[in-house]
Amino acid sequence: MSLKGKKQAFNILRGEGDESELESYNVELDEGMVVLDVIHRIQAEHAPDLACRWNCKAGKCGSCSAEV
Repeated sequence: MSLKGKKQAFNILRGEGDESELESYNVELDEGMVVLDVIHRIQAEHAPDLACRWNCKAGKCGSCSAEV
């Protein structure tokens, strides 16, 4: 079953403290996507003000990390 073109809802908690809210984003999936890929797609297509820090994702160690 191919994921290409299928959409999935992802919820991201945005804001700080009592003012934070869950925002839902429907993201088109591609084969092999990881959570970091989804965050980058949300930034590019839905929420350019979404900030995240991440490591290289060079695929050398297999443990890409993200801090949102």
